[in-house]
Amino acid sequence: MYEEGAPVDEIVASVERLLIARHGGEDVTITTQDQMLDVLGNVLNVLTFAVAGLGGISLLVGAVGIFTIMTIAVNERTSEIGLLRALGADRDQILRLFLGEATVLAALGGLGGLVIGVGVARLLHVAVPGLPVHTPVLFVFVAEGVAIVIGVIAGVLPARNAAALEPVEAIRAE
Repeated sequence: MYEEGAPVDEIVASVERLLIARHGGEDVTITTQDQMLDVLGNVLNVLTFAVAGLGGISLLVGAVGIFTIMTIAVNERTSEIGLLRALGADRDQILRLFLGEATVLAALGGLGGLVIGVGVARLLHVAVPGLPVHTPVLFVFVAEGVAIVIGVIAGVLPARNAAALEPVEAIRAE
């Protein structure tokens, strides 16, 4: 028996000598808990990198989607924009209107993604109770903030195009 706090390398070497003596040759491999935890850590790091890559791709797809939706909204509402401008709305108000729409769209998409992500994490925890799965509150706020920033960035060009429309020409467009 070994005392608590004994060096792991010493114990491994002693057990290895004993097994070699009993078996008549080296036919075993001893893996310590530290080595297993290192391997698990490496696997989790690769998994984290893969999830981050998928998240980046999702952000890119979301940005393209928001850009497309906002461009279509500007094209569909050209006469409405012209009417707003003719009634006295300035370019900044139109810009803020469409940037606000892009922001709300992105925020709702971010919340949907968070609900799905936290739901999957909860299901994973139920399926494998020993797996340490949790969602830090800071990550939730950062994720929602990133989604909103992506929405604003994706909505800038369509909003600028809407704000640049001339009132008379926009009203005539159909």
